[in-house]
Amino acid sequence: MPRPGAVEPDGAEADALNELQDTDLCEDCEEVLSDYFCNVCQCSLCGDCWDRQPAHRRKRLAPGQIPHEKTELLLANRIQTVFSFSGDERTFERLHRDDEITAWFGLEREMKDGRPFMFRDHGRFAELATSSHRSLFKQRGQPYNGGQDDTDCVPSLVSFVGQTGAGKSTLIKLLIQFNQWSGRDHGFPSPIPGINGRDLPTSEDVHLYADPLTVGSEYPIIYADSEGLDGGEREPLAATLRKTRERRESESFGSESDYLPSRNYTEREVVWMTSKTKRTRQFAAAQLYPRILFAFSDVVVFVHRNPRAIEGVMERLLDWGSVAIETTYNQPILPYAILALNATENDADPRLWDVHTSTTLLLESLAETVDKNVVFSTYAELWRKRGRKIKTLEDLMMCYYSSLRIVRLPTNGRPKLIEEQAQKLYLEIERGCRLARNLKAQTRMLLNAFELQAYLNHAFDHFCFTIDAPFDFVQCSYLNSRLSTTFGESILSLAVEIAWKKPRPKASTIFEKLGRLIASSIMLDCIRSNLKGTPERIFAQYIPQIDTALKEFGDRHLPCEFYVLGTIPPHMQAHLNNMAFQQSMRAAAVIMRCANVRSGHAAKGHQLSDGRVFARGSYESSFSFEKNRKQVLDNIYGWFHSFMDKTVQLSHQGYNRLDAASAIHQDDVLSSHYPPNENGDPVGLRHTTFCICCLFGTPEAVLPCGHMLCRDCLQTYSKSKNKNLVEVLQCPLESNHPTRSEPRTIYVRPDAAGVRVLSLNNGGIRSIIQVEILKLIEAELQGKIPIQYFFDMIIGEGTGGVLALGLVSRGWSLKDCEKYLLTLFEKIFVPANIQRFPTVSLLHMKSTHSKYRARILDDAMSFMFPAEQRIIDLSITDHPVAQSTKVAVLASSATGRKVLFSNYRQRSSSKLPYTLYPVTNYAAEPRVRDIARASMAHPDLFKPFTDPRLGQLFFKKDMSENFLIEVAQNECQAIYSGLQRDFPDVFVSLGCGRTKRVPPASIASDDTRTTNDTRKTKDSRLTKLSKRTEKDGESQSTYTEDSWDAYAQYPRPNFISLNPTLDTLPEFDDIASIPHLQQVIQESTDPAVITKLVAQLFATLFYAETDDPVEDSPAGEILIPVRIYCRLLDSTPEIQHVGRLLKFGTFRNSEFAFWEEGYGSQQFPVASQTLDAMIREQRFTMFRLLIPLWQPDAVVHGVLRLENGEEFPLSGFPRRLKSFGRGTKSAPRRDLETPQTPKMPSWSAPKDQALPLLGTWSSELSLRSLTLNDAPRQMVSSHRGIALSDQPGPAEFEGEAPPYEEVEESEDVTALPRYTR
Repeated sequence: MPRPGAVEPDGAEADALNELQDTDLCEDCEEVLSDYFCNVCQCSLCGDCWDRQPAHRRKRLAPGQIPHEKTELLLANRIQTVFSFSGDERTFERLHRDDEITAWFGLEREMKDGRPFMFRDHGRFAELATSSHRSLFKQRGQPYNGGQDDTDCVPSLVSFVGQTGAGKSTLIKLLIQFNQWSGRDHGFPSPIPGINGRDLPTSEDVHLYADPLTVGSEYPIIYADSEGLDGGEREPLAATLRKTRERRESESFGSESDYLPSRNYTEREVVWMTSKTKRTRQFAAAQLYPRILFAFSDVVVFVHRNPRAIEGVMERLLDWGSVAIETTYNQPILPYAILALNATENDADPRLWDVHTSTTLLLESLAETVDKNVVFSTYAELWRKRGRKIKTLEDLMMCYYSSLRIVRLPTNGRPKLIEEQAQKLYLEIERGCRLARNLKAQTRMLLNAFELQAYLNHAFDHFCFTIDAPFDFVQCSYLNSRLSTTFGESILSLAVEIAWKKPRPKASTIFEKLGRLIASSIMLDCIRSNLKGTPERIFAQYIPQIDTALKEFGDRHLPCEFYVLGTIPPHMQAHLNNMAFQQSMRAAAVIMRCANVRSGHAAKGHQLSDGRVFARGSYESSFSFEKNRKQVLDNIYGWFHSFMDKTVQLSHQGYNRLDAASAIHQDDVLSSHYPPNENGDPVGLRHTTFCICCLFGTPEAVLPCGHMLCRDCLQTYSKSKNKNLVEVLQCPLESNHPTRSEPRTIYVRPDAAGVRVLSLNNGGIRSIIQVEILKLIEAELQGKIPIQYFFDMIIGEGTGGVLALGLVSRGWSLKDCEKYLLTLFEKIFVPANIQRFPTVSLLHMKSTHSKYRARILDDAMSFMFPAEQRIIDLSITDHPVAQSTKVAVLASSATGRKVLFSNYRQRSSSKLPYTLYPVTNYAAEPRVRDIARASMAHPDLFKPFTDPRLGQLFFKKDMSENFLIEVAQNECQAIYSGLQRDFPDVFVSLGCGRTKRVPPASIASDDTRTTNDTRKTKDSRLTKLSKRTEKDGESQSTYTEDSWDAYAQYPRPNFISLNPTLDTLPEFDDIASIPHLQQVIQESTDPAVITKLVAQLFATLFYAETDDPVEDSPAGEILIPVRIYCRLLDSTPEIQHVGRLLKFGTFRNSEFAFWEEGYGSQQFPVASQTLDAMIREQRFTMFRLLIPLWQPDAVVHGVLRLENGEEFPLSGFPRRLKSFGRGTKSAPRRDLETPQTPKMPSWSAPKDQALPLLGTWSSELSLRSLTLNDAPRQMVSSHRGIALSDQPGPAEFEGEAPPYEEVEESEDVTALPRYTR
């Protein structure tokens, strides 16, 4: 209701409301303005004249004991606008046309040429998730920056349903009118109530409206206005008006196929609408809409106009609930039900206006009808057979709803009473939403706007495919969960995979089977991390992550173990078809098991996987986190203790502990946990978001078998071919597999090297500028080294995203980029592809529709990118360096949340201002073609791309260059280990042109000896501005999209922004300007800018590694042995060309220089023998240097000094050299982000005699090889570092849960209460 202290509307708004009266003057004295309205006298009076009226002065009551209420005139006028309509047919049609923007979803019923029924989603929910925030900031006069706040809100859906003509639209309009703030330029959209005297239904489909009081808050309320349940097959008035207008507009085209409807939407085929009965409007309103609204509504408001027929109303509530309750399972809550008895007589008993009293009296009056009313008794008998105690009608209603409240609203005539009752209705809605949020938060099913949109997309897909199978909330939450890259989430993924197998195993069996793998992974990780201490102390560090997996598995993935043994009971046989009924009668025993998990069990009780509720009761399981935690931890610790003892024994025999741990992990654990399949298919999870080998690392590369390994596992289970090149001969998970997969050669980025990033902004046809600049860079190197070799990551948006995908996923050359872009632009930006708009609504259509048809764009994307290629697939190039380049493309969802597509895995975080595309397996990996299509979907040019998981995706116009830089910085820091503090080496941001204005600042470090330099040309200007900002030596990221201050957050990166200044900036689709743009870049770009950039990139081809320092006691210095390497691979033309450039070309007479900060430099010329080896033998000879340091932790600068004295940093410099000594760990592993859980009792290791019997180890071991590189040639084929003896290792736990089909009557497999027949 109106906020306390809110100022009443005045000015234009008040005038508009007052115009509803015949006069603004007092109807008695006719001298002063009216102040009040009398509901009985039906006149407006001033304050003095009110008291002079005899009926008012004597406080007389009207018939029915109705008082003369002194109502403020503004309130009376506002209510009058809700209950009455003053206007002609044209005005009514305009109102309905304006209301079309609020359409959420519905069915298209115009069937032509045998076209199937289509479900249309108009994207209204996503629009409310963002536009409400934007409008709120605008109204408050505050700047709107977009970003994370848009989708972090937690919306509550309130559905208004009921019979046609019950007044659903009127109630929503009433709430919106009362809750609107005063002094607004534009009011919130509200429904169009029906006109009195018309018998046609008014509204069509389902519309959404924002609640003015909560819009922009953390918990906004959204009203859903559903089409009437019993409107029949007559077309609603809104549909008739819309089709008449569309038909009239389409006639102006002469061809109906050219006409563009006024509403945007995405379509899904409704597969199950096959029979004549199902292909009706009434069936959709009664069967399809309730399933969707019931599943996602926190509050359901049933609106009814005839309180005397209350039994019929309750019957409808039960019918509606019965349709919806079994269409979902694992639903966290049941909706909060409010029965709004609309148009109650004004002379009703005053007690009935109180919500609590009205609810109590009504339910008490109907209590005994539960066994007398035929409908009530049928439902009551059904639930009694399920074990529920049904004594009253309230007990029966609580089977379908979490609560039931009765709110009476008077008919028009008492404005003050209408306001009071509307406020009570709103308070009940707010209370129901608050209770729903609390319950969802307890089960961790509280969804923000972005997550809820993803759930809705899944639900739309599901219910369009079938209305017979229920929608699973837990399964949907798993598909949209955050990326599993931590140890605890890796355990969870493996446990869920086992739990889905048939027959369903017990939870204790699952973790017994996983115990060895978990323990071995901990053993391998602690040795890799060089953790010190006793096994008990080391193991204690991993317990929180194991606890997280156990808790999550028990709450959200372990179904209830309650079951019923016997024939199918009569109350459930009605759901069976004839064949299933006959089979059940012949079966001696049929077992029914609950499918709900703990977090989704409380709402409905025991429920089958097909949606049928078959018994009451709470969640039951023989496994719980509190009860089984110590047993699971003791089991894992027992294996871990045994594995650690084994590595100690091997180290005493002279073997390296890491090699021994790796061999134990592969030969004894992985080989037994992943036995070969009979059909030879790959084992285990594939294309996971964590390293399937060690369960800790982030995947670095995908093997031909589909398994993804982290950097450490790649180096452990591979053969070194070169300094940074390894060959995985066989996947460590398939060491005993009968068939061997193809070997994979992988380039591993050296830890000591830095990261180089290329950012490509969106520009439409102006992206040809980016191609021309890259061609200038490549030409400076004589075209012999592809541009991809100079960047570790390429990130893009819009057309820049298409370029990034082409360069990395398709391995395009720059000539290919130019060819494909020009072909693309010539296909999509042509007049023949422009949408045609009717002249009568040109401005409205252009504001809601794209300019071009999307079909040509879809065809062009299919031509450029193969349909079968996914983003995770290897690039088609066969060069390992190019295959290692990371690519990321940024798009925006319909809710405003940014979505990042990438060909790599990284840890997800809720703190990021964007979302990583949710992937759980290879089938869920997005196709390159689809990513390019979404990136090209500029809202003004093409309609959005519809993703099966996230809905509409497109390029958002407010994504700035700085936001792309922030994303790239965060991604690099997440996926690359060992980065220097002053990251990155080079960040090149290529723009697509700008108009003449003050350019944004970019940064170049003073430490890199780069000076401020601005060069202007005749028609174009490529600038490189430098500015350095330090804040206590640390980088503070702000994640803002529209602020140029983003550059100032970097302490020392070499940021280079190349964005030419143009006299005239061409439009995104102005293909005629492409030749001019190419000419401007080719002729007017300052060569010195390109030369300097190329030199900076060239210097990053070299990096340095260090050995353990040597103390020089007499001099007091510390000598650091340094080895200089080249990133490029030997035996390649590229390394040969680098040698020629150093000996004869641009970089001749260059030298390496190093100095400690504050001291002089040392020069190391490149030896001629090294250059000859590069040119003749295609081999770079390692440089060995000694760098003297006075301070052990001093910052050292390493540069490539050119002949003219210019210096450019080597990759990874400046940095502290001691941090990159041999054998050091690259980067500390971050802890798992865990939700707040109750504090658990401390765990203590079992005594030695209490440890499980894990078998004995043999102290006699045969050494095959310490590493694969030193292995004898005849032993390499085994791909194992250490061969264990024939003595058995730890025995694997055996035992599966008995198949459910084989359960005997006397066998209690769950040890839980059950009942039988």
